[in-house]
Amino acid sequence: MRSLTGTVPLIRLMARRDRVRVPVWVLALAGVILGSAASLVPLYPDQAAIVQYVTLFDDNPALVAFAGPGHGFDDPNLGVILVNETQLLACVGIALMAIFLVNRHTRAEEDAERTELLRSGVVGRHAPTAAAVAVVGAAVILLSTLCGAGFVALGYGATGAVSFAAGLAGCGLTFVGLTAALAQLAGSSRATLGLATGVLGVAFAVRAVGDITGSRVRWLSPIGWAQGVRAYADERWWPVALCLVAAGLAVAAAFWLATRRNFGSGIVPQRPGAARAARWARSPLGLVIHLQRATIVAWMTGLALLGALYGSIAQDVDQLIEDNGALADVIAQLEGADPTDAFFATAVSMQALLAAGFALSAALRTRSEEAAGRVEPVLSGPVGRSRWACSHLAVAAIGTILIVAAGGVGLGASYAIVSDDAGQVLRLTGVALVTVPAVFVVAATAVALFGASPRLTPVAWVGLGLVVCVELFGELLRLPEWSRTISPLHHVPALPADGLDALPLLMLTAVAGGLAAVGLALFRLRDLQAG
Repeated sequence: MRSLTGTVPLIRLMARRDRVRVPVWVLALAGVILGSAASLVPLYPDQAAIVQYVTLFDDNPALVAFAGPGHGFDDPNLGVILVNETQLLACVGIALMAIFLVNRHTRAEEDAERTELLRSGVVGRHAPTAAAVAVVGAAVILLSTLCGAGFVALGYGATGAVSFAAGLAGCGLTFVGLTAALAQLAGSSRATLGLATGVLGVAFAVRAVGDITGSRVRWLSPIGWAQGVRAYADERWWPVALCLVAAGLAVAAAFWLATRRNFGSGIVPQRPGAARAARWARSPLGLVIHLQRATIVAWMTGLALLGALYGSIAQDVDQLIEDNGALADVIAQLEGADPTDAFFATAVSMQALLAAGFALSAALRTRSEEAAGRVEPVLSGPVGRSRWACSHLAVAAIGTILIVAAGGVGLGASYAIVSDDAGQVLRLTGVALVTVPAVFVVAATAVALFGASPRLTPVAWVGLGLVVCVELFGELLRLPEWSRTISPLHHVPALPADGLDALPLLMLTAVAGGLAAVGLALFRLRDLQAG
């Protein structure tokens, strides 16, 4: 057991370091999940509305791919809709939390050479991994417990709530173990994130194929295991045990792999780059493009697929709200708006929120480069601070435009197929691009915070969380109008349901430019801060 020496003090250290980060993750995810659960109650007030939902869902493979197999549809209740509407989102969210937090406390610490300092004292080989698994595992269980208690408080059945929470915890713990193991395989923190999110993507795709075809392929996915609990539909508990066994085996594999690699490296060696950079990559802008291009392509692919899902169900909007007045009020809040156009306005707004996540992370790449000490070598040559920072901002802006456009193309192409109208591709791509100035404001806010002080950059993520809450739950919670103006997207014309007004877009662009200029000016004045 000497290899676990020092685990308890490391648990206390990690808990102290994440005393803000973990509560933000847990409360944000719980808020989104429980907010979605609360919104279902007025949308499906009676059995007729519930049966209508099931009838529409059963006939659409795209909905099955992006929601689940529809357990309990033979005898539907509101809990079945809850699972179908929120479980997949919850599983992906808790898996991402596990991936990012475990990577932060394992591979990222090793890359920053802090683990080496700890290991020089009385700390066993496996203590950092064990402590990370314990802390993140506790966060997963806390989130699952909050969700289960929240479902009961909202009026859902207790047994189904417990089984839902148990499946959610099982999925999260599985990805805790998988990320710990992948951190030993990968040669860097970035590679660990790439492998772990890739596994999550494969798990999602495998589950989708299994659900659409009705085959047992879904049991190759941890997400499929969580859905196999069948909350609110003849609950089964053994898939939870399957998740726990898989998590335990993954942690054991992480311990074993740690004894088979050199400290600071991975089982899978990193591929060496070219001896000389391409001509286009020899400038600061080219370097940033080289660093971000894979991320941009991945985001474009994801937004295009999401847009394709929205477009494939757009023709069913009229049928969905025909006998459901509450749902009609949510989708078409503008008086006299066509339901399908109002649905498109909501769809592009959801895509813009996701694109804002990319824009924020891309803009804050400056902070990670500064913290890692990679800025000084660049600025020691004939490169000024403004040129270096502007290169990151340019790539963030261009990437945002490409990602939003990809979402619009996916939306338009899918709807063009089902409506037999090729003109929808260009129309809906333009509708999506209208949200770009609002996304720029989110990213520019992060630039201003970074310029003032790197320690303020987490506030940008809090701000994005507020925007998401206002956009998703503002109508449900009946927030006052002044509070909704916090969100830049609130000022964007709700195309195509509303008419185009260029003035708000110009004002949002000016605000984004002003915030970015302030951030750059402050960055030129302050000292660089590593770590």
